[in-house]
Amino acid sequence: MENLTPEQVVEKINNLVSEKLSGAATKSEMDDLKTQLDGFKSLETKSDEMIKAIAKMEGKLEAMNEKALPKSAPKNLAQALSSAFAEKHSDIQQSIEKGQAFNLEVKAAGDTTLADYTGNIALSVLEPGVSRPKRPVIKVRNIVNAGTTTSKFVTYVSQVTTSTSVWTAEGEEKTIIEPKYEEVSEEVKKIAGTIRISKEMLADLSFIQSEINTDLMESIEQGIEDALINGAGGTSLNGIISYAQTFAAGSFAGTVPNANLSDVIRIAIAQIQSANFEPTHVVLNPMDVAAMQLTKTSAGEYTYPMFLMDANGLSYVANLPVVVTSNIAAGTYLVGDFTKSNVRIREGVNMQVGYVNDDFQRNMVTILAEARLVHYIKGNDADAFVTGDIATDIAVIDQP
Repeated sequence: MENLTPEQVVEKINNLVSEKLSGAATKSEMDDLKTQLDGFKSLETKSDEMIKAIAKMEGKLEAMNEKALPKSAPKNLAQALSSAFAEKHSDIQQSIEKGQAFNLEVKAAGDTTLADYTGNIALSVLEPGVSRPKRPVIKVRNIVNAGTTTSKFVTYVSQVTTSTSVWTAEGEEKTIIEPKYEEVSEEVKKIAGTIRISKEMLADLSFIQSEINTDLMESIEQGIEDALINGAGGTSLNGIISYAQTFAAGSFAGTVPNANLSDVIRIAIAQIQSANFEPTHVVLNPMDVAAMQLTKTSAGEYTYPMFLMDANGLSYVANLPVVVTSNIAAGTYLVGDFTKSNVRIREGVNMQVGYVNDDFQRNMVTILAEARLVHYIKGNDADAFVTGDIATDIAVIDQP
């Protein structure tokens, strides 16, 4: 190895780390870097700064070793973005001058900048992937009546008066039946989220793009799931709870000894059946499911056979499967025929990459994810759902 001062060695190592290890290296480049690293490590005299610089280079090499690309390998997303920026620079500039975003031809799924990544991988091996906060599993969307639409509005015809037949004696005038109808339109709504990220971050952390895509898409899916249950309309969806009927105890008010949640659900089922619907599911918060399963008699016997589940691990109440999700608030229950909950997708989750505001000056890109859909329960089907407050409704039916 050429004669270099300790300061020159440190500078050379830092340059290699910055220039060669900032993106995805080819196999031949990795081999060359490994050879140079071995040369640095063989030096007899090393300063503390040299040792740290060598460790930094070694850690980066280890972290990228399995990600090395063959010479003919296609570009990763970070490289593709850089190429797209270079190729479309003039077009992007024109779009910016017109106040428009520019869609890059790159497949991909708050601000996120280099300052948002904390830590030092210089002296360690960076394990691929990111530990992300856990979101609720999508469940309700899987049991509703889902479909697609090609319009901004979904329109259906609703019968607003019920026809009635009358028994008639021979020769008497027959009753005239005059049902009435009306058109009802439901508007498609949009849910969107963006992440702002530096181009350096795309290059320096090769795994971060897929993690951003995953996190952004999961946030959209979770937003849809939550709105299907709790949406209050306006710019959001109209959620199932906003359509559902309130609990009506009827003749059961004050008649159920030691009333509990199972009793409330059973009466809610009867309320739905009395409206000529057949409920399909019960939706409960995990804490309320636990409280229900732990309920015991004064003799210490369980009132709910929690050990009885089907082959898929689903619990049942009054023969209805229980959907357990933290998307419904603790203390609230929802029972209904979920085939009457209609979801129509106008645009599935899609992504765009471009400059927004001062992204160009700050060397940033903005990644946008959005979806368009509508949720509705037809007016004549609203009685297919019942919701209520658990403690309040238990008190209503409990025998004094």
